Amino acid sequence: MKRIVLFGLGVALIGVGIVGLFLPVLQGWAMIFMGLALVSPRLARKLRGRLFRKLFKKDIVTISDWKKSGVSAGFTTRHFPLVLKKTDDLLNAENQGKFGALLPYKKFAVLNQVHGDHVAVLDQPERYAKDGFYHFPECDAAITNISGMTLLALTADCLSIFLSAGDWVGIAHAGWRGSQKGIAGKTLELICERSGVSPGEVRIAFGPRIGPKNYEVGVEFQQYFPTHVGARLIAPVRHVKGKWYFDLAKENERQLLEAGALSRNILDPGICTFEEKEDFYSFRREKELAGRLVSFISR
Repeated sequence: MKRIVLFGLGVALIGVGIVGLFLPVLQGWAMIFMGLALVSPRLARKLRGRLFRKLFKKDIVTISDWKKSGVSAGFTTRHFPLVLKKTDDLLNAENQGKFGALLPYKKFAVLNQVHGDHVAVLDQPERYAKDGFYHFPECDAAITNISGMTLLALTADCLSIFLSAGDWVGIAHAGWRGSQKGIAGKTLELICERSGVSPGEVRIAFGPRIGPKNYEVGVEFQQYFPTHVGARLIAPVRHVKGKWYFDLAKENERQLLEAGALSRNILDPGICTFEEKEDFYSFRREKELAGRLVSFISR
């Protein structure tokens, strides 16, 4: 009954908001967003975030919902002052100095990102006592319980996945190859094993990635990933007008749900790097000229 009342109130606010767009005495957009927050909170967050980025051209977007629990997480945009082209750029001392000056953190874990499924575990504070950059070759994900250690992932169409579980945080870089190897589910299982938190209690967020409308793939993807799934999710591989398309986010969401995560704990702003060209890099769109977005998470 409560849901029905809130849904009805939300629809009413949206209606008033639409009227308010034409009447100066009403705050139209404010009413519409209030109504959407009641009818569809996820859609409201997506629209609010996109509008905010368009209006203010932020160089860093943070996951504000996680701040109250002591987790700092987010990702850069193409307005970020330092342009990185590959993960190795963060092994350069000059770039490290510039990057460190732009973010309020002291210790960084840089993943080599080989499109595999290896997860680094950082749980020995004495090994990382000094400030600076620590390199983890052959890794596409990392988890840590070390306070102040900031995990980094670089992307330009691939998906970054953030995880928060008790005193542990994690990040994963998921392209189609890493997704095929189950990087999301493996990172979730490992962070649960180390933290003692059940999969259903882990909070997860997705960063920017190429959307399914723009991710055309080969016919072989129907062998790599499901073309049919249950009622809760859209199949990650779809055949549309003679072409095959891959939904990178949906495949990783599917893997996370199969590993025990709950959909209500997965935050997805729905940012497509290919479409939002003013704010995000896309390798498919820009090829070798594309920079990299930097996703980060720390406690």
